[in-house]
Amino acid sequence: MATIARIPVPGLRELKKQRTRATLIDVAIQLCIDQGYENTTVEQIAAAAEVAPRTFSRYFSGKEAVIVAIYDEVADDVAAACARQPLGITHYEALARAHLETFASEECGTSTSFERIRLLLTIVNSAPAIGLAPFMFRADGFHHGAVEVAAQRMGVAADHPSIRILFDTWAVVMGVACRGLGTPGSPPIEPDVVCDRIESVYALFTQLWTP
Repeated sequence: MATIARIPVPGLRELKKQRTRATLIDVAIQLCIDQGYENTTVEQIAAAAEVAPRTFSRYFSGKEAVIVAIYDEVADDVAAACARQPLGITHYEALARAHLETFASEECGTSTSFERIRLLLTIVNSAPAIGLAPFMFRADGFHHGAVEVAAQRMGVAADHPSIRILFDTWAVVMGVACRGLGTPGSPPIEPDVVCDRIESVYALFTQLWTP
């Protein structure tokens, strides 16, 4: 009789860690939206989450790291979409299609994934100092799943230089595409707007490949 592999169930300690991390992220989001990124401190985030600053430091290196972590759920969805892309296209095309697939469907307007990107862009576009940080390559961070997919597509190890080149270049595309959205005088942060921006900036990016 065949046996069914069991999915490991997190223990109570791990579940508590996950809840604390999620709380810190949610609290940081609310504070940054309410009073601005520049006016929000690690101490304020820790206090609102009812933990000590030392506990905060166990999860994040600073407030920028908390904001970057907002992208976690978005990156998971993008990685899954990227894995579905055909092998006969460029790796950049695969990333472009994966982002459009993640954001373009009708359901994405209210999905957790798009709500995360909406919150992220609301904070990032009101705080220029953050720059491209949320989209930049971090092998041990939120890009982990996408890195594995890209490495398989390329037939290289996850620490190969081409992986970093791919993701850091794509970070520029995303940064340019999403810049200013949701700020006064600019388009709102909506699925169709984000997708149109990604498509237009990606088209400009591909034009730079040829003389």
